[in-house]
Amino acid sequence: MNHPDPDTLVALALDTLPEEQRETLLRHLRRCPSCRALYREHLEALDHLTALQQPLPIPPAWEEELREQLTPSAPVRRPGLLSRRQLLAAALGVMLLSFLGWFGYRHYQDALAWRRFVALASEPGARMLPLVDPAGRQTGWALRTAQREVFLYLQTPPPPGRVYQAWLILPEGRKSLGVSPGKLLEVMVPLSEESWVGVSVEPPGGSPAPTTPSVGRVRI
Repeated sequence: MNHPDPDTLVALALDTLPEEQRETLLRHLRRCPSCRALYREHLEALDHLTALQQPLPIPPAWEEELREQLTPSAPVRRPGLLSRRQLLAAALGVMLLSFLGWFGYRHYQDALAWRRFVALASEPGARMLPLVDPAGRQTGWALRTAQREVFLYLQTPPPPGRVYQAWLILPEGRKSLGVSPGKLLEVMVPLSEESWVGVSVEPPGGSPAPTTPSVGRVRI
């Protein structure tokens, strides 16, 4: 039995496959317990990450504008994981300007980061891998796009007054790959295949070398 590659299962979980390919893959999952179990893991991970986002207020006009755009002739599409996330992303894009304050700003930034991460993960050729701490617990996701861009998404934000810092793990030590005050880290330097990347919690501005244990690492 030929098994689909992991990227295809991720695309199925994100509901981004063409309908014909999707139906073919679903038939395979009904016959293959191992692929079915892996697919369920992807679904659970995506739902868990989505659940981390706090609900944000939606302007009343958003629902009215959406209703105006719908016509009776529009084809009805079976809702999937990505369609629900697209609606969430649309709501975030028009959130109320009165949602002020640092707490609200942080949640808004987190929501935008998640929206961007999901959009990148749904692109063809994107590959997602789990970020795991030294105890073996998953703490987030790593993403390599088809353009070889690398993004890291942590399930929780850094502690107040601290930042996340990404590191390239080398035999001779650690090389900084950038810092972020939020959940999303974008690696701005090209990485070769099979590079080890880690994340630590550091003071604002980052550190020359890690000062805390890794909160997640991945071979990407």
